[in-house]
Amino acid sequence: MKDKIEGNRYKWKHLGITEKFNVAFEGIFETIRTENHMKFHCFCTIIICILSLFMDIGKYEALAVIISISLTWVAELFNTAIESCVDMITTQYHPLAKKAKDIAAGGVLVTAINALFVAYIVFEKKIVINVKQVFMLFKNSYQHTVFTIFVLIIIVVICIKSIVKKGTALRGGFPSGHSALAASIVTLITSLTNNPKIFVLSIILAVLVVHSRIEGKIHTFFETIVGCFLGWAITYLILVLVRM
Repeated sequence: MKDKIEGNRYKWKHLGITEKFNVAFEGIFETIRTENHMKFHCFCTIIICILSLFMDIGKYEALAVIISISLTWVAELFNTAIESCVDMITTQYHPLAKKAKDIAAGGVLVTAINALFVAYIVFEKKIVINVKQVFMLFKNSYQHTVFTIFVLIIIVVICIKSIVKKGTALRGGFPSGHSALAASIVTLITSLTNNPKIFVLSIILAVLVVHSRIEGKIHTFFETIVGCFLGWAITYLILVLVRM
């Protein structure tokens, strides 16, 4: 048993950077797949990203929101890890095991309450009942549009991969995240310029990205096409909402 543990330590120590990132993302995927609370956190993160886009928040407010979201995710990940370790040690009831799980759950609760307070402070005065003022907020927040689009695409791709259970976060799986981002960039470039030469060049670059994923047998043709459609759809939808 000791030799096996030492072997695992040696294997982890000699993993490449990409493999270590894949292992880390796989831990996040597993938590999303198995924990309903983590699914709820994903949903709330998407909603907050959309609100941040439309409510034109400042950089310090955005920083507070990002830190609160990160703390909540980290607390839930540690809570799941502690529960797994306790269950690995014993499957029978033990007061110390209960204490460990309760404390871990308490940590999640504290970060969740903190996130609620931050959300209230940041968004309470931003939410305007007047419809015209809401649409003006949409237009004035365009400076955050590109960043928010990329974040939403990455989150949606990660959620789909965690549900489909195929591939890793950075390599393979359904759909293709690289293709989704490539299609998103083409859509953004098209919306920012009327120059046909720039549009054609962006299309060529996107095709090269898709071709490299297929030729390297990282993705199938269908996975890249779905990724392109997903990236285009999210980008187009957000741009339409912003420009209404």
